[in-house]
Amino acid sequence: MRLYTQRGIYYIEFSGGQRRSLQTREAREAKRIFNEIKREQLRGNFIKLNTKSGISLSEFKEIYINDPERSDLSSETLRSDEFALRNLIEAIGDIRLQNINKGHIITFKQSCLSRGNKPISVNSYLRRIKAALNYAVENEYMDKPPMIKQIKISKKTPRFISPDDIDKIISRATQKKPEMARIIIFALNTGARREEIIKCKYEHIKNGSIKLFGKGNKERLVPLISNAKKVLKNKDVGKIFTYKHKSTISNYYREITRAAGVKSRFHDLRHTAATHMLSKGMSIVAVQKVLGHSDIRTTQTYADVLQTVLKKEMEKLEK
Repeated sequence: MRLYTQRGIYYIEFSGGQRRSLQTREAREAKRIFNEIKREQLRGNFIKLNTKSGISLSEFKEIYINDPERSDLSSETLRSDEFALRNLIEAIGDIRLQNINKGHIITFKQSCLSRGNKPISVNSYLRRIKAALNYAVENEYMDKPPMIKQIKISKKTPRFISPDDIDKIISRATQKKPEMARIIIFALNTGARREEIIKCKYEHIKNGSIKLFGKGNKERLVPLISNAKKVLKNKDVGKIFTYKHKSTISNYYREITRAAGVKSRFHDLRHTAATHMLSKGMSIVAVQKVLGHSDIRTTQTYADVLQTVLKKEMEKLEK
């Protein structure tokens, strides 16, 4: 492999005579790119100068799973990512990453369901595959990802966590993973989602409220009550919580709840926060704004759940 110029433009010539233009006339920039490619070759990664260069799914899987930038993820997360991609390869073959399309995703869904996988499990695989393919686009391994639609599942009644179980979860988190205890308390007192929590910065706090970035990067202001403020540190800038990936939060939460003997998902904290707000007399419109629901009917679901719970509690008086 060698670096050379032709009519003032820098090129790289690979073994076999293949050439690629670096599209620059600057010697320093050309040298930087050349050295980066050499390092990529030594690491065994695929050269990413051309997004349609033919990397296979199995090659991409190894790069994605072993990326040092993802090393802070839990081993369980990495295993799940690897398992989802391996299932995709088994279903559609070890084809070029660039060639994956909507039809391949449909084939994958059908393959999973025919093997007895539940729709909720298939959707979990699809989320991991979607994240992997978005990574591929961001890192120029492919032009754009195929459309990936989840399997429609009838909505279940939102689950909320009892006060006793909340105490158990927070107590366990405080003992084993104090950072998770901070996140759990913050979620309970703001209704924030995982992806909103990992984006939180001290710069987003102003006049006693925090700006959250929700789905579609929509912004909303949520007032910080005293319980939420307790988890903040004496800082003006930087990330409020250290975790970089929402899956890290989910996996640590699962470990904590299992150890505490409580059956719960992290998103149940959001359900619990919403139900608690309504039980304390907040209007449904106010709760909608805090949670960032675009449709008030979604918020109404929590009001219906609360009414059902209150009815059951009242029935106890008759016994």
